[in-house]
Amino acid sequence: MSPSSLKRVASTDRDISPPLKRKAIASTTSKAVANFFKPTSEKITETPAVTFQVVNDTLLVARHGDPIADLTTRPKPSKIAAFDFDDTVIKTASGNVFGRGATDWTWWHATVPGKLKQLHADGYALVILSNQAGVSLKSDAKSPKDGMKSLNNFKGKVTNVLTALDLPISVYAATEKDLCRKPRTGMWDRMVEDYELAADGSVDLAGCVFVGDAAGRLGDKAAKIKKDHSSSDRDLAANIRIDFKTPEEFFLDQEVKSFVRNFEPVQYLDDALLLASTPTVFSKTNELDIVLFCGSPGAGKSTFYWTHLKPLGYERVNQDILKSRDACVRVARQHLEDRRSVVVDNTNADVETRATWVRLAQKLNVPIRVVHFTAPPKLCEHNDTIRALSSRETNPEVRTMLPKMAFTGFTARYREPSLEEGFQEITKVDFKFEGTEEQRAQWSRASMLIDRRHPRIPHTTNGHTCAVRGLQPNYNHHFHRNPGIALPPVTAAAWQTGKAHMRWRKLGAEGGSLTTAFRVLA
Repeated sequence: MSPSSLKRVASTDRDISPPLKRKAIASTTSKAVANFFKPTSEKITETPAVTFQVVNDTLLVARHGDPIADLTTRPKPSKIAAFDFDDTVIKTASGNVFGRGATDWTWWHATVPGKLKQLHADGYALVILSNQAGVSLKSDAKSPKDGMKSLNNFKGKVTNVLTALDLPISVYAATEKDLCRKPRTGMWDRMVEDYELAADGSVDLAGCVFVGDAAGRLGDKAAKIKKDHSSSDRDLAANIRIDFKTPEEFFLDQEVKSFVRNFEPVQYLDDALLLASTPTVFSKTNELDIVLFCGSPGAGKSTFYWTHLKPLGYERVNQDILKSRDACVRVARQHLEDRRSVVVDNTNADVETRATWVRLAQKLNVPIRVVHFTAPPKLCEHNDTIRALSSRETNPEVRTMLPKMAFTGFTARYREPSLEEGFQEITKVDFKFEGTEEQRAQWSRASMLIDRRHPRIPHTTNGHTCAVRGLQPNYNHHFHRNPGIALPPVTAAAWQTGKAHMRWRKLGAEGGSLTTAFRVLA
C-alpha cells in the first residue's frame, strides 16, 4: 500500500465545518435596558413578591404582595381565615413526614388553592400561623451551615407556595417554644398588631376561622388512622375564640371527628365543688418554727406565703433570690436565732433536700412543718403560662415562662413528704381559683401548654369535661413574688449535655426553685 493510500478520505456524510451557532434570543427587555442606563437615583427597584422579616429573634414573618394594604379594601369589621401550614395547606410530595427541601411539597388537596382564592374573593384576609421548631433563626457556632440550611429550606418553600398561590397573604412561623408557639396566641396577637386590628370591634371573631390538623383526634388502629400529635390548633382557635375546622372538614366537607384536648382548665372551676370546699386556714401554732413548702413551680407557693404567712410574721427564704441552698440555710438560721419564724419557699421535691431543713430545725430545737401543694404538673404549667401572659397588675414581677424541664425535673425528683421525715405536721393545699371574673375567663381558656404528651382528658358535647377529679392546689392570680429570671434559650441546649445534666441534678438536689439551676446552666 502506497503512503498516499494511508490518508483518510474526507467523508461526504457530514459537515466539514462546525455547525453555525444560532443567535441566542435576548431575554433582556427594552425596559430593562432603559433602566440600566438611567442614573442610580432614577432606577426602578422591583420589590420581591415574597418578603421576610424576623420579629423579636424568634418569629419569622413572610408576606406575599401587600396583604396589610389589601385589608383596607376588605369589608369591615375584618374577617380572618387562618391556616396551619404543613399538612393543612401543603403536604410533602415525597410522602415523608418532614420535607426534604424547598421543593418537596404539594397542595394538601387539589381544592386548596381554589378554596383560598374564593375566601379572598369573599372578603377574607388570609393568614398562615405555623409552629416551626425545626427552623433556627440563630447562628449555631458548632454547625452554622445546618442552621442556615433549615432556614433557607423553609424560606424557599414558603416562597414557592405563596408564589404559586399568588394572593396577598402573610405567614407567621414560631421557631421557639415561647409565647408565639401554638396554642399560645402570640402569632395571632402579632398579626392583629401588624394589621392594625387591635381596637375593639375591628375583627369579626364570629366570622373568623382557623384550620389545622393538630385537632386532638383519637385515630383508629383498625382503620390504620393515626391519632393527632396534639390539639394545639384546636386549642389556639378556642383561645382566640374563633371557629375551628380540620382540613378534612374545611376543604372536603367531612363530618366532625371525636377528639380530646391536652388539658381542660375548666375542670378545676366546677362551681359546686368550689362552694363545697373548705378554705385553707393556716395558723401560727408555734412561737418559733420553720414552715417548709413542697410543690411544683407554678403551684402557688409564693402566693400562699404572701396571703397566709406573711401576715403572721413569717420571714421568707427563697433560692431564686438568694441563689444557693447554702445561702438559704444561712439566712434562715439568722432569722431563727433572732426569734423570727421562717418559710422556706422552694420546691423541696425529695427527701434528701427536705432533710437539710429537718437537720437545721433539730440543731436549733424548733419544730418544722410542711405545706404540701398538690397541684398536678399540667395545672402548674398552665398557671405558669397564664401568669406570664397576664398584665402587670396580675403579674407584678413580670415573671417569664419556665421551660418544660422545670416541671419534668420536679416530677422526676418528687417524693411525697411524710411525718416520718421528722415533721410536726403536713398541711395539704388544694387548688382553688381566686380572682376577678375577667381573670377567671383568662385562666379558663383552652390549654396554653405546648407539645405535651401526657394523658388526655375526654372532650364532651358541651366543649368541656364534666368530670372533676377533685380540687387541686391553691392558685391566686394576684401574685406577689419577687422578680423572676428571664431564661435564655441556651439552657435547653445545655440540658442536653451530660455535664449540664449533672450540674442540674446537683442544683436540683439543693431544693431551690428550679429557675436557679437554669440560670447557672446558662
